[in-house]
Amino acid sequence: MDPVVAGKVNFTNNVDELEEFVPRSQIPVDLGGDENWSYHYVEPAANENEAMKDTETRDKLLARRENIVKDYEKATIEWIGHSAPSEATEIKANRHKLAADLKEDYWKLDPYIRARSLYDRIGMIQPGGKVCFYPTVQHTSMASTANGVPEVEHSPDDVD
Repeated sequence: MDPVVAGKVNFTNNVDELEEFVPRSQIPVDLGGDENWSYHYVEPAANENEAMKDTETRDKLLARRENIVKDYEKATIEWIGHSAPSEATEIKANRHKLAADLKEDYWKLDPYIRARSLYDRIGMIQPGGKVCFYPTVQHTSMASTANGVPEVEHSPDDVD
């Protein structure tokens, strides 16, 4: 093995040694850890990507997004060009607001441009781009949920 590659690889013989690199709570039970998760494939629902067929709505959302992008680019150029701290603070605040608008706007567009995946089906990717690494899926039937996203209980591991 190349020495550079070998320096990146750590071999372990037991869970105690593995715990030096991975928290025991994230080591699967099969390997002696505490993580009691098991993979279960959730089949796609027949209609989970219906929104992708609505090209009219998609195009309207893309046009709106293009305007936000242009405003963000203008704000960035204006922010770079100002040296007066009082003006730069206001310009920077506007730029941050536009960045937040872009983030929010993407998640309105998302159902029209991105096919749903296992992560959507199990509730790991939630509306608004919220990520929940340990979702508790309450409804596995995608057909009965809004936008094909299962309803989930939130856990303390939720992140934005």
